[in-house]
Amino acid sequence: MSLLPDVAFLCDDPDLGAQEFTVRRKTGTWVAGRFIPGEPESLTPVGNIQSPTPEQLEVFPEGVRKNEKKVIYTTTMLYTTEGEEISDVVIWHGNEYKIIRADRWDDWGYCVAYAARR
Repeated sequence: MSLLPDVAFLCDDPDLGAQEFTVRRKTGTWVAGRFIPGEPESLTPVGNIQSPTPEQLEVFPEGVRKNEKKVIYTTTMLYTTEGEEISDVVIWHGNEYKIIRADRWDDWGYCVAYAARR
């Protein structure tokens, strides 16, 4: 049993700014070290999407720092894969944001994802 509080409900609370967004996720399988794409899927999770704090800006690689960035707090796990173009893409307010990092906070019941506008 964890002594840490479950704060996942904060990600889903509309009074705290939570709202629906769309996640476009590539599916597929790994065969002999290569990703074979399958049919993409679309999810509609709820979460809180914010601009990054100055400290969070350090998470973003220099190459994407010029793009608009968002930090996403959600109970739906978001994914990224280095070196492959299979990271989740968040669609919010008509803009696409590629997930560049996702931190799991399983003990607290949520994930924090960092995304840059495409």
